[in-house]
Amino acid sequence: RIFRRVPAELPVELEVGGATLQTTTANISCGGMFLQMDPAQLERQEKLDVLIHLPNRRVPVKLSAEILRNESQQRPGVALQFQGLYNDNILAIEKFVKGKLN
Repeated sequence: RIFRRVPAELPVELEVGGATLQTTTANISCGGMFLQMDPAQLERQEKLDVLIHLPNRRVPVKLSAEILRNESQQRPGVALQFQGLYNDNILAIEKFVKGKLN
């Protein structure tokens, strides 16, 4: 892995086919996150628009993500890899991750 993951339950909104799907992260890194959800909710989706609500940040981090893998066995969920990060978005996530590591 390139980025260190930290366990975190953060509210996330996914834009799926014109609807907003709300879920929670299980963990997050500067490169992606694992969402606690039924993978079937994202069938036929490849790329997603994502809003991540970080603590102590008024405006959510908005970015695009690609589905890396679905898991349906021990802990159902979806692994996402962030795409095309903008500097302020990655810095906000990096600040959160570093705060959890300290």
